Amino acid sequence: MLVAFLFVACRVSPSESQVVEPDGSLGADVAAIGHDGSSSSSSGSSPGPLDATGSSSGSSGGDSGGVGLDATSAGDSGDHRGMDASSDACGYRNTGTPLHVAAGIDVCLPPVVCLPETCPPGAGQCVGGKCVFQSAYQGIATLPQAWATYYCDLTMQGCHGISEIDTPEGTAQKIATAMGLSLCTMAKAGTTCVGIAAAPPMIVGNSQQAMDPSTGTFVKDWGLGLSEPSGLCYRITGPGGTAIVALTDRCGGYCQCGGSAFQECGACVNAPDMHPECPCVGSVPGLYTNCCGRTCVATPSTCDWCSSNNHPHFDLDVATFNALCGSQSNLGSCQLSSVSYFPCMPPTAWPP
Repeated sequence: MLVAFLFVACRVSPSESQVVEPDGSLGADVAAIGHDGSSSSSSGSSPGPLDATGSSSGSSGGDSGGVGLDATSAGDSGDHRGMDASSDACGYRNTGTPLHVAAGIDVCLPPVVCLPETCPPGAGQCVGGKCVFQSAYQGIATLPQAWATYYCDLTMQGCHGISEIDTPEGTAQKIATAMGLSLCTMAKAGTTCVGIAAAPPMIVGNSQQAMDPSTGTFVKDWGLGLSEPSGLCYRITGPGGTAIVALTDRCGGYCQCGGSAFQECGACVNAPDMHPECPCVGSVPGLYTNCCGRTCVATPSTCDWCSSNNHPHFDLDVATFNALCGSQSNLGSCQLSSVSYFPCMPPTAWPP
């Protein structure tokens, strides 16, 4: 079975001084081979039904101390451990790893098969199936900041990419309804709203095209950081406000491999010579340190936010981006002041 997979990548304009402006494109359509159609069921108990405030009446992760879904407080306690606040695991079947990036910035990293897409060559090396960081590279924690860009219009079905159980707008609406919130496409200014996001490979997980080197076949459990398999959403705050976002896609970024020019990363997922284009924020030690960020006069048009896997990044639907970035939305990107994850929906059988 063939399924469509979109590697979301934000473009920046080299012609505008001190402005990074994505063009809103969805990225290249890449055909990916699906799996055998079997699905795995989630272990442990799922969160119970949500009331109007977003609180769960069931247990989370099978233990007491589950994290509630109150949009006004989720993740504010400083303990961002996903499905079970007393556990050192998070996300898909509690197999994810909490990562504290900086004050107020916490993510849940899903288990992945170590490949160039999740361990950029030159910055990391796969050893025994794990990415061993080199030099000053620290993966998602290399640049201890979180940023947002935009790529799609949720109201125009423009956010469809990865083949999931529900559509991105369907997932967002279910979460908004359960939490008593509005989608950012129709929310009043200054209120917490719900949208969708694509995130880097280390946060979302392997792509549908990833080949497991140990088996020579496609990775079966791809995309384990997505909201449907993990049950997690992110509460993110920018200069314009706060939003709850479901991860419904991954931003692949821009890469070079096999002698190609820099292109969206779909063709380089498994390439041992994959090289991300320069990162769009700051200069990152150990990875293209000659590149600079948002305030540069001549930022390359294929400047990369995602494939370098060097910071928590959220590529949003347009309405959510505008709500979060406020007066900075005209810049095409904005820095986030806080990022935290929490259970927002019952995990579903995966892959779809």
